[in-house]
Amino acid sequence: MRNDPIVTIGIPVYNGEKVIGQRIKKILNQTFQDFVIVISDNNSNDKTNEICKDASKNEDRITYYKQDENKGPSWNTNFVLGKAKTKYFVWAFADDMWEDNFLEENIAILENKPNVVGSIGDVKLFNRIENGEIKIKKIENLRKFQYVHPVSGELEDKIRFYLNYNMSSILYAVFRTEKLKRANVLEQFSNPIRWRSAFACVLSIIREGDLFVTTNNNVFKEVKPTSGSTIQYMRSIGYSFSNILLYNVPFTIWFARDFGMGMFLQNFGYFLKLNIKSTGGICAEIIRIIKRISCGQPKYW
Repeated sequence: MRNDPIVTIGIPVYNGEKVIGQRIKKILNQTFQDFVIVISDNNSNDKTNEICKDASKNEDRITYYKQDENKGPSWNTNFVLGKAKTKYFVWAFADDMWEDNFLEENIAILENKPNVVGSIGDVKLFNRIENGEIKIKKIENLRKFQYVHPVSGELEDKIRFYLNYNMSSILYAVFRTEKLKRANVLEQFSNPIRWRSAFACVLSIIREGDLFVTTNNNVFKEVKPTSGSTIQYMRSIGYSFSNILLYNVPFTIWFARDFGMGMFLQNFGYFLKLNIKSTGGICAEIIRIIKRISCGQPKYW
């Protein structure tokens, strides 16, 4: 292992046997090689453990942890960041993909722009379709900066812009480790589980500096070919029914507390619309569920 690697790649994974081996292989083929990899297996019950152990035996830059119990995705994501001791850090989720120059391009930005806290390539989506074999279907973006957007300038302006932009994919950027750790709020949002932890993290990171989007590389995020139920998803990650109806209220309270009442009041209209819209969406889904049950159709959850 190199004495002083410059970047830590954190891979939180759970039951990723279909993707983790290829993900590790592609990372090892990056044009930038001065890195270490930290993998945290959140107590998988498939072949993830076997694949990761073999990879760590064959590559001394990989450190592998098998957790004794599944402590949830936010905890696992936070764990790999906590292990980072390098200048830079990046999360590499098992089901995502990078172009081969991802690290090289974004680390170059961070090395040359001290005001930038995080740099990423454009983000595009893809479907992983299984039909005897796995096929990748990439989805072209409809516009520039559809899922990630650079931001700079005064903090009030940056926060206002990102609140209205309302995307958190910038979290998959390469970051300055010290600043990311200082801004990280994943632990606050994991116990108890609260909605919009990734977006809260993005807002905290903006306080530490500017965000940059390069034009010469891409990050590909997997999405499912069909949409699902918001209520079903919330139930699967541990939400109680009592917390679902007003699920954006804890995020709203967090913002007011962490950014102060002055900035909260400047953006009060955003939070008012956010909570009305999210509560209305849950009520509409409940009505759809009732209609499905009354028509003899299976419910979502």
